[in-house]
Amino acid sequence: MMSMMIGRGATLVVAAVLAWTRLVPRLGNALVGAAGIHDAAALPDHIGICGRGWTRDALDRRLSLAELRARDGVEPVVVDAGLLPPCPVGPCTAVAQDGPCHTVIYVRVGEDAYIDYALQGGP
Repeated sequence: MMSMMIGRGATLVVAAVLAWTRLVPRLGNALVGAAGIHDAAALPDHIGICGRGWTRDALDRRLSLAELRARDGVEPVVVDAGLLPPCPVGPCTAVAQDGPCHTVIYVRVGEDAYIDYALQGGP
């Protein structure tokens, strides 16, 4: 009887620790918005924006806005990585478009640091 109570108590402690270390940072990211600074450690490997799937850069590179502009030649699209993010102008969507669309989007993770997410499956 006593061992069952200890087992249940240990299970509750483990669940609370996991919730605190995994869920709380992600909830924080959900409330930040595109212009806010997200917790890079809590960002998922995959996000859904504009009805499409996007995969986080495997190298976990953090680039400045100047580096992004120089590398890509266009103004980067910064998105909200929260739970129900809005669809900004620019990224490829689930609906066919006549013009070009961005196949890489960015999440702000520092004062001047951004992590990229690439479109899954192509335009």
